Amino acid sequence: MSYLDECCKTSETLAMASVPMQEWCEPYDYYTALANGTIFPSLNKEFYKAEDVPCSVCNQSGQTPQAKKLNEINVISFAINDLTLYLDTHPTCEKGLSLFMELLKKRLDLLAEYAEDFFPLTQISMITGTPDTTKYGWAEGPLPWEGGHI
Repeated sequence: MSYLDECCKTSETLAMASVPMQEWCEPYDYYTALANGTIFPSLNKEFYKAEDVPCSVCNQSGQTPQAKKLNEINVISFAINDLTLYLDTHPTCEKGLSLFMELLKKRLDLLAEYAEDFFPLTQISMITGTPDTTKYGWAEGPLPWEGGHI
């Protein structure tokens, strides 16, 4: 008889986890959400609270208009990603679906504004931000090693 066979015959229960189903709660504002790692206050469990580290995305003083706009896109993108995780387990939540659609539209609008003011960040913003383009403009902006923000 192997060790595994002997080990599995025990009648003792070492541990059993119970995870309650998350319920909808009003989300944080999106900058607070990014700083806390979740849009949902009910999921912000500070088991091991680290010292407060300033959020570089949240503090926009001294940033260029381009960096500010990129930060807005990043904040909304984070909220969409976190909300997607919620909707994976709550696909019929009306409040969640409504916020998801609102955030998707906001992200598309921000990407279009960024493309119009600076350069396209995504393939789709080549159409939404600069629809009159006559050339492939995906690589128009500076690359990260050239000081770009992509």
